[in-house]
Amino acid sequence: MTSTMHPLTIIQLRGSRKRRLAHTLRNMHMHAAKPKAVSPPPDNPIRVVCISDTHNTRPVLPPGDVLIHAGDLAEKGSFDEVQAGLQWLSDQSQYRYKVLIAGNHDVLLDEAFLAKYPERRYGQTKTKDDLDWGSVIYLQDTSVTLEFPSRSLTIFGSPWTPQYGISAFQYPPGDGEGHWTGKFASLDSRAKPLVDIVVTHGPPKHHLDARDLYRAGCPYLAEELARLKPRLHVFGHIHVSYGHEDVVLDGVQRAYEEVMTGWGGWTTVGWMAVLVLWGRLKWLFGKLGIAGKERAATTFVNASVVSGRKNELCNEPIVVEL
Repeated sequence: MTSTMHPLTIIQLRGSRKRRLAHTLRNMHMHAAKPKAVSPPPDNPIRVVCISDTHNTRPVLPPGDVLIHAGDLAEKGSFDEVQAGLQWLSDQSQYRYKVLIAGNHDVLLDEAFLAKYPERRYGQTKTKDDLDWGSVIYLQDTSVTLEFPSRSLTIFGSPWTPQYGISAFQYPPGDGEGHWTGKFASLDSRAKPLVDIVVTHGPPKHHLDARDLYRAGCPYLAEELARLKPRLHVFGHIHVSYGHEDVVLDGVQRAYEEVMTGWGGWTTVGWMAVLVLWGRLKWLFGKLGIAGKERAATTFVNASVVSGRKNELCNEPIVVEL
């Protein structure tokens, strides 16, 4: 009796060859650009402490100049929860500034959402107008310039995330393009710098946004960040992707993200190869001492301090010096 061996069938997803080649090209480019990707901080750096998704927990906070909370201060989002969180933030007197945006759990701060789902007020009659903000700076599709002895930092904050379940400050995923273009329209592209720090509740696609087997970030937010090129982007929302990374948002990176999102075809891969070659030549010229100035990297921070089904405190605040 003989047995028949069936060869292993490998199923390739559509576009996998383009993505593999784009990934290889990006790695080649990063290897050459890495030595000058991140500019050293100035002699008197501003110490930015980043947290997100505290969900009523109270992490131990390190010293710093600015505390940034990227949303989900509360769990249910009731008045009492939000007010307690604001009091905790306001009490952190070791910081010159405390900046907060809302997250999808902070439903008290989204009046349009509560008008549609009044049961999410949990029987409380007080509204966000009754909150005592203390020394907390709240940003909702707005920006603020913070003054320091040697310089200033401009921060833009927005709470929105792609629709996932029924919660506050969400937009249908297909509406992301018009949503983020409109939100950033007030930041004139001719101004220098546009903005130093962007704070959103959700991540941009391909940056610390992995949830299970897919990327949960918004590609349209990533597109706007590639245009703005902030020094720091702070977010949370996807608890399991806590961490930070430094990325140069140049043409190679943008082409890579377009291919990985499915927006770019073989023409984009070809252009990416040209840009990688040009980057290699610039790197070679740099070795000879005749290259131009390298672009600084953007630091992406997923500052979620809780994780797990019960939103247990398990991650430390992330500190960035600017």
